[in-house]
Amino acid sequence: PGVVEVRGQGLMLGIELDRPCAALLGRSAEAGLMISVTAERVVRLLPSLILNRDEAAQIVAILCPLIKEFLREPA
Repeated sequence: PGVVEVRGQGLMLGIELDRPCAALLGRSAEAGLMISVTAERVVRLLPSLILNRDEAAQIVAILCPLIKEFLREPA
């Protein structure tokens, strides 16, 4: 719930949420992950093309809890 769509091409990924999510920028930076937000509701990931599996797992381990926590908050 709260995630409208996950889409991407190559390593460019977008996670569209059902609400504006600019607040995730600061939270993710504090957690050591740089993301961008586009169209107010899309978390955009643009990892390096030399991303390895461990780094991908680290991104997921940081970002998923942040998004889940964000979506539990009142809109």
